[in-house]
Amino acid sequence: MKKLLFIVPPYFNAADYLDKHRAAVLPAFTIPYGILSMEAYLVKHCERLGELRLVDLNVTLKRLVETQTVESHEEVFNAELQAALEDFRPDIVGISALFNSSFGYIQTLVKVAKDFDPQILTIAGGGLPSAAYKLMLDTCPDLDAICKGEGELPLKTLIDSDDPLQVIATHRSWIDRPSLARGKAPAHDFIGNLDDIPPMNYSIIDLNNYNQRGIDKRYTDQPKREMAIHTSRGCPFLCVFCSNPSLHGRDVRFMSVERVVADAKRMRDDFGMTVLMLEDDHFFHDKERAKRLLKELATLGIRCEFPNGAAVYAIDDDMAGLLAAAGVSAVALAVESGSDHVLNNIIKKPLKKKLIRPAVEALRKHGVRSHVFIVTGLPGELDEHRQETLEMLLDNGFDWIHVYLAIPIFGSRLYDICVENGYIENTANKDFVATKSVIRAPGIDPAKLEEFAYETQLRVNFVENYNMKIGRYDIALHYMKNVVDKYPDHAFGHLYVSQCHAALGDRKLALERAASARTIFETDAWWHALAVKHGCEYPRIIDAVVNDRPLLTGKGLVRPVAEMAMA
Repeated sequence: MKKLLFIVPPYFNAADYLDKHRAAVLPAFTIPYGILSMEAYLVKHCERLGELRLVDLNVTLKRLVETQTVESHEEVFNAELQAALEDFRPDIVGISALFNSSFGYIQTLVKVAKDFDPQILTIAGGGLPSAAYKLMLDTCPDLDAICKGEGELPLKTLIDSDDPLQVIATHRSWIDRPSLARGKAPAHDFIGNLDDIPPMNYSIIDLNNYNQRGIDKRYTDQPKREMAIHTSRGCPFLCVFCSNPSLHGRDVRFMSVERVVADAKRMRDDFGMTVLMLEDDHFFHDKERAKRLLKELATLGIRCEFPNGAAVYAIDDDMAGLLAAAGVSAVALAVESGSDHVLNNIIKKPLKKKLIRPAVEALRKHGVRSHVFIVTGLPGELDEHRQETLEMLLDNGFDWIHVYLAIPIFGSRLYDICVENGYIENTANKDFVATKSVIRAPGIDPAKLEEFAYETQLRVNFVENYNMKIGRYDIALHYMKNVVDKYPDHAFGHLYVSQCHAALGDRKLALERAASARTIFETDAWWHALAVKHGCEYPRIIDAVVNDRPLLTGKGLVRPVAEMAMA
């Protein structure tokens, strides 16, 4: 009987969040859904699986960030793995990695396993190894083999075999150095019907570690239990920055509506789930199925969220009403750009800008808040396109916006384009994150792009906040308070939270936040410069709050992107 130990390396560069000289908040991360799925399938179907365990080092990193007491995070990660090896003594160690930023951890982790016992079979899978198998096998000498795509079927074959190395050499989804040298190219081996995967065993994780991914900030401090589900796999589109097809393929496979509802009821009744996180890559691929499912979820007395982004074209009045009835209080719209040229000719996304406003208005009509995801810094995108995006963000009245920098993820068309044209200036995989620009192409200056992404969020979310303009200070307050709770030195956050409190009649809190804002603006030259640059008249706002005078807030002047970059 074989014992399998799964390791999830951190999704993030630990050093970025363990710098004691600046505030850093680790982004919320989801449950290791792929491993839970494989565990459920393998336990039911494998004949030779003795036991399976999981170590998620994102949980470890979260603890280190919260305590800010550890100088050498790598020693902590290695020690945790060493302890698991000594206690469990596995036959196989599997690394499950999603994104480029996890690359730097993999050789270190498999070396710890090999140093403990050279007979351990070390394998890797997930989005990153699936796409970068050649580079990973070349740079991780203690890694024995890689699985392409989803792992349920390939792992079952490996575990039940008398000769695992023969399986790796011959199975379509496995690749190692000898088979790579022979010219083998690994291929997917998918489960066609997702209902064939048994219900998941959540006892192998602590659900309390995966409870802060919700996007509706009204519920941040309220008791809740978030649990994730993927009701489908695969996406037919080929958005330039997405690596999904390399992992799940382009054909969309589904759970039945009945299976999804049964799983949701089990989560609610057995684990206290109150928020169902629908993490499909393309939930609305089959709109009629989506409608049927939403109608069923509406009967369960839970909230639902779509943290990965929803297709704009699918949102009309009927769908918005069904979302609201199903307890969806906020939807993140996967818009990506306000330029039709970028959407259609660069991203290759089947979306027209004219569809955005009707979707937002339909959601607002039914009381569903709208967020938007923007991706900027793609090769071919110019200042004029970013100007269109800025204007779109200001004109459509989103409740909150998120602007990310394009990442050339292994397995995406963007990565191939950047490699072919020499556009990747910084090849350190740890820097392949959505707040850093590593692409230098015509029209792209990484430093200016990072400024644009951050300052666009300041402008739209704070200086020209839509809800404040229409007098919905209660809505604006939830989002802004979440920011200052995470980043206590955020001057814009304190300033506009102060204005919200004042408008809502809470003078004590308004004065406290106004005092904090004044201190930061007057002592921090960076925040002061940003206020000047973006027309944030903080002395006037603070004076109005302190003296309990009304402050008229009109639409700010939209400055051209090029001017924003040069200011």
